[in-house]
Amino acid sequence: MGLSRRGLLGAGLIGVVAPRSGEPREADWRSLAGGLEGTLERPGSATYDQARQLFSPRFDRVRPPAVVRCATPADIVETIAFANRLGLPIVPRGGGHSYVGASTTSSGIVLDVRALKAVGFDPATRTVTIGGGAPLIDVYNGLAGYGVSIPSGSCGTVGITGITCGGGIGAAASAYGLTCDTVVAADVVTADGRLRTVDAVREPDLFWALRGGGGGRFAVVTSWRMRTHPAGSTGTFVLAYPWADAAAVAAGWQAWGAGAPDNAWSTCQFASDRTGTLSVRISGCVLDADAHGEVTALARAIGREPTSTTVDRKPHADVLRARAGGTARGTHLIGSEIFDRPLPAAGIEAVLAVVRQRAAMRRPGLAKFKRMTGAPARVAADATAFPWHGAHAMVQWLVEPPAADPASIADGYGWIDAAHRATAPWSSGRYVNYLEPGPTDPGRYHGRHLARLRRVRAAADPNGRFRTAYPL
Repeated sequence: MGLSRRGLLGAGLIGVVAPRSGEPREADWRSLAGGLEGTLERPGSATYDQARQLFSPRFDRVRPPAVVRCATPADIVETIAFANRLGLPIVPRGGGHSYVGASTTSSGIVLDVRALKAVGFDPATRTVTIGGGAPLIDVYNGLAGYGVSIPSGSCGTVGITGITCGGGIGAAASAYGLTCDTVVAADVVTADGRLRTVDAVREPDLFWALRGGGGGRFAVVTSWRMRTHPAGSTGTFVLAYPWADAAAVAAGWQAWGAGAPDNAWSTCQFASDRTGTLSVRISGCVLDADAHGEVTALARAIGREPTSTTVDRKPHADVLRARAGGTARGTHLIGSEIFDRPLPAAGIEAVLAVVRQRAAMRRPGLAKFKRMTGAPARVAADATAFPWHGAHAMVQWLVEPPAADPASIADGYGWIDAAHRATAPWSSGRYVNYLEPGPTDPGRYHGRHLARLRRVRAAADPNGRFRTAYPL
């Protein structure tokens, strides 16, 4: 029996057809829907509004012409072939958490892969195969019964593909590296509609770019294969300090992070709430060990005793679930800085002054340092497209506005812009998973890897079929 057209597309035996001029007709959309195992959502359908939503209500106004909810990799192939025939842009969607709405569009097809979320563990190789649309909480829960996990982020509804394509910084990073560092292969569909497996031997440039070069730019990932790490019990700690000790806390936390054991990871945050109250908090974990020793080491490095200390120890999976949060939608405004080395006193004061400014306005704002020393610093600079291996720390700027109205959004990003200016003398760049509204200089996010990423994108998607928030 001969292959159907769908089978030919899946086998990569039908080339790209020259785009047809004009908008798709209703008959075109019906034809696409008929070739899918998933569903095609169009304006006016009963489930269209739910299908087009991102995590943040800020983007609810965006109305894509179509959302394809892919049930299989073949649906991705079919949709890309359709887009190529009609000259339509494609915007892939995994978790839908992009802070700039990168996984929606008002002028193309949203390719939603969230149904591709299976998690399968291979005990022989201790690797996991993860569907390209899986949220992190499904990954963690799927691996918990095997006593293993992967190093990745804390928000449970974030998609595995987005965080991996951008890097992936989380509580196991100092011990086992970033999420992108654990990838051994990926199954993808490229802009020509071909299914491919990429790894260090097969299409190594594309494989390199998918690990840290930013999401939605090079291919649609249908599944990842990653190394896992043992996940027994984890010690956790939270230390609170008065604002009067903020400078000492920042200096001591940086000194601790430079020499802390790999199994210890921590954040250090300085925040203003909506009343203008300032706070200082260190939180972290110690893999497969009690946390009391690191609490003592931190207090010694800071030279101050905390006002409160909470120490616990739980199964690693329980710690991940506790950090994952709920599924409620929300608006977060995010920025970042990468610091290659510990901030001097002047740099620390610049960070604290920015937070004090926010408190004086009685508005929320947070500066959170995240450890990047340990295992990530030992990955070769060019091993993946993530450009900041070897950095000391990242700072996340965060505003959770009371509403998603334009004035609140402008106010929050105005504060983040002020933070960038204040810390510019020490900042090496920014984290691509924390994109900010553009236009922006892509070199700030990709550093020395920008030129190579541009070459890979030109080769993988010469017609610009995949549309991203900002081009390389």
